[in-house]
Amino acid sequence: MKNVLLPTDFSKNSLNAIDYAMNFFRNWECNFYILNVQKISEYISDDLVAGSKTDSIYDSIASDNKKLINELVKKLSKQHKTQAYTFHGLFDYDDFISAVDQAIKFHAIDLIIMGTNGATGANEVLFGSNTLRVIRNISCPTLTIPEHYTFTPIKSAMFSFQDPKNFSLHAVRVFTELLRMHQCELNVLEIDETAKGIPQKKDNKILRKLFPQTKYSYYLVNSIPGHLAVNTAAQFLKVDIHALFVEKEPLLDRLLFGSANSSALYRTSIPLLFLARIN
Repeated sequence: MKNVLLPTDFSKNSLNAIDYAMNFFRNWECNFYILNVQKISEYISDDLVAGSKTDSIYDSIASDNKKLINELVKKLSKQHKTQAYTFHGLFDYDDFISAVDQAIKFHAIDLIIMGTNGATGANEVLFGSNTLRVIRNISCPTLTIPEHYTFTPIKSAMFSFQDPKNFSLHAVRVFTELLRMHQCELNVLEIDETAKGIPQKKDNKILRKLFPQTKYSYYLVNSIPGHLAVNTAAQFLKVDIHALFVEKEPLLDRLLFGSANSSALYRTSIPLLFLARIN
């Protein structure tokens, strides 16, 4: 993995996610693409008039943000000069999702890392609108960093799922690469909310295909709501990162849109790695 996209609106939360990325890839070669996106419709006429007569409207709008990106690139380059990091600043006028999608294709992005909320993020929501749109609409692994979360060495990872039938071997490649990078243990959590009785351990061939060279501990939980099972397992196993596929299934919807109490509980937990969508 070499190409990582870091969307930013220069909020504390997005800058915290960038700081997490710097620590996450320490001692590894990596290209970081720092992306800021602006919509012209967000500006009022006074902002446009402020530019000189020789400036185009676009140059007038973009100048401040391009300056901020360049300053951030210089700052990061100086702070991490001992690392094999290369930084690139990107600016785009576009719908946010379109800009992210174009950056992924043009720069062969392997992973997106972004904060859970932006400058307008509210405490009562689990994900900001841009982060949620990326999770739902972009087919690129996305690592979301909770607000105020500080990087800690990754010693234990968790992969949770409800139905392994539609897993993509290609999509899980990024996760297995991260496991090798950090040499961390893997815990696999299968959730069956409809089953009753004592769960029977039933590790299957599909999981072994997903992780052919990775040893893992397998857990089966049933008769418990998915978001509760995930929270409990993450705390009990002392997990530092949690990976899951973006499914059109109840588990993901409950994690993202659950009750106020469950959302508040989950949003203070660990980084989430959303793998490619399952259609």
